[in-house]
Amino acid sequence: MSRPGKHPRSSASQSTTPRFLNPNPSERNWIRTIPDNYPDIMRAPAVIYKAERDDNRIKSNKYVTFARPYRGKQGLLIIGKQQRPLLIDESEPDNPRILPMRLDREAILGTWIFAISIYHAEGLIQLEDCIAADGDQFRSTKVFKERFAVLQRFTESIWYQDQQFQLNWQMKVADIYPLIDIKTTLESVNGGCLCMMPDIPSFRLLKVLPLAPVKAEVVGGPQDYICVGVIGKPDVYDIKKADGTDMGRACIQTLSISQALQQKRVTGETIRVMAEWNEDFESYVVTTVL
Repeated sequence: MSRPGKHPRSSASQSTTPRFLNPNPSERNWIRTIPDNYPDIMRAPAVIYKAERDDNRIKSNKYVTFARPYRGKQGLLIIGKQQRPLLIDESEPDNPRILPMRLDREAILGTWIFAISIYHAEGLIQLEDCIAADGDQFRSTKVFKERFAVLQRFTESIWYQDQQFQLNWQMKVADIYPLIDIKTTLESVNGGCLCMMPDIPSFRLLKVLPLAPVKAEVVGGPQDYICVGVIGKPDVYDIKKADGTDMGRACIQTLSISQALQQKRVTGETIRVMAEWNEDFESYVVTTVL
């Protein structure tokens, strides 16, 4: 998907922490027109799987699976013909954010809208479905196989991956597997959930929730924990209690904390931190490296 040499310049970044930009008044006015022009975005994107309701439908129809690997938020990525890419977190619909992307602007003839998942702690945005392309909305009319083919065309010929330019956000397309390979999908679930996508557009996405993890009771602010680096991900950590109880993925909010963790990590010694539960991020935010 990335095109080395196509765009030789990349922007300088002062921080490795993913971030967004704020939209200008014109962009805010434009985004308010989207629900009226593209009502497909108002459809509930997912329902929680219930065996007694859904099993017969799953057996009788074509479904594929993908993982929402971590605990995150769902939202929309909206790209206009002459507008910067705007990201909408469904938990904050009135707070759109700008996500710079390298795009072939000549290939964008109208508005594109994608269903996405946003993982703040991991710095990851996952593209999962295409709702509209070049001004034509079709989530209600095209089967998922066709919608996903449009999404793949966008990633292969219109968007050029550049993590620095994307303000340190990693972006990827969801890995799709047939229902028979559900075990393969589950291997990539790490605190998130399994999703079953119907090919027929009139059916809704099914979300299979894991058992709720045990959350420590945090009293009186930050508590003492241990950070454990995730193999293969240099700036991603899990939070554990002193007895080894896994408390989930750590949320790193500042450059100074990120640098302090990296310095500790290269030494191989145990990384002790102060962290507290944040309801907005649904994860533990590291406040101090000890």
